[in-house]
Order: sequence, then structure tokens, then C-alpha cells
Amino acid sequence: MDTKHLTTGRPLVIPALGSLYTWLTPLAFTWLRVMCGLALMVHGWPKITNPLGTAEMVAGIGFQPAAFWSVALAVTEFGGGLLLVLGLVTRLAAAGCTIILLVTVYFHWVQLGQGYRGAELSLIWSAITLYFVAVGGGRISLDRALLPRNL
Repeated sequence: MDTKHLTTGRPLVIPALGSLYTWLTPLAFTWLRVMCGLALMVHGWPKITNPLGTAEMVAGIGFQPAAFWSVALAVTEFGGGLLLVLGLVTRLAAAGCTIILLVTVYFHWVQLGQGYRGAELSLIWSAITLYFVAVGGGRISLDRALLPRNL
């Protein structure tokens, strides 16, 4: 039974739960990655079904040519979400999603003048995607199955 924290090495408050924590850690990590990817896919679905639908918005932020950036947004949001769900090229997919989410922070906070309240969800999601840039797909991922040394 584990009596130390998995990442800090410090003693657990309730050592009897060490085995449970060891068992739950890869599942919780995978759940976070999959839920993040699904959320991006759901949010990206209208964009992928109408890839030029956001052209006016991206032009308003200053991205030109707007048609190119609208399609890039759709592919990155939906496709990046799908790759996160699968845990495939996780770091690359998460990096693209992080960039898009940081642009949405700017869009809501500055462009729309909504401040923190408008950007809050994008800030949270960008923190999650940045985490996957740093750590990869985890133990339960296609990255691990196909490229075991890539973690």
C-alpha cells in the first residue's frame, strides 16, 4: 500500500487510501483529458459544420484572411478536441487548443469588454489544455500505446 503522495512524495493524510489514490490517478487524468476534449468538440461542432461561419468574428479580432482563420479555428477546436479525447498527439492538439482559448480570453475580456466574467471559462479551459501540453496524454492514451517513450 502506498503511504506517500504520488507526485510530492509526502506522507498521505490517510495512508489507508494510498492504493485507492494510485488506482484512481490514471482514471482521473484520463477523465479530465476526455471531458476537456469532448467539451471542445461540442463547442467546435457548429464551427466544423459551417467552417466559414466565424469569418466575420475572426476578422473583427484582426485575423486576416478571415476565411483561412475561420477554417483553422473550426479544425483546431473540433479536431483538437477529438485528438484530446483519443490521447493522440496530445501535446500538439492541446497547444493548438490553448492558443485558441487564449485568443478567446482576449476576445471576451478586451474586444467585448466583458472582463474576467466574460473570459472566465476560457481561462479555466486554457489552464487545462496547457496542462496537457506539459504532461502529454497520460498512461491511458493512444500516445502511450503507439509511442511509449513520448510521455
